[in-house]
Amino acid sequence: MDVEDYMLLFLSSWVLISALAVGTVDVFLTLTLIGLLITLEVGSFFLSKEQKESLKPLVELLLVIFAIIVMKKVYEVLSG
Repeated sequence: MDVEDYMLLFLSSWVLISALAVGTVDVFLTLTLIGLLITLEVGSFFLSKEQKESLKPLVELLLVIFAIIVMKKVYEVLSG
């Protein structure tokens, strides 16, 4: 197996375990973002530039969702 196959296996298992372990969508999306960022950082030496570029929209989408989740939680705390 190539390194890219191991990275895909890690990310897939991370998402599956996250989906089974958590009860809310907010936590699942946050854990998915963390897993994707870990995979990109650790595997950055083994991924081609095209593969990194193809994953950037997914990371950006998850970051926007994460920012919305954080803003929602801050609003809940401030509104009491």
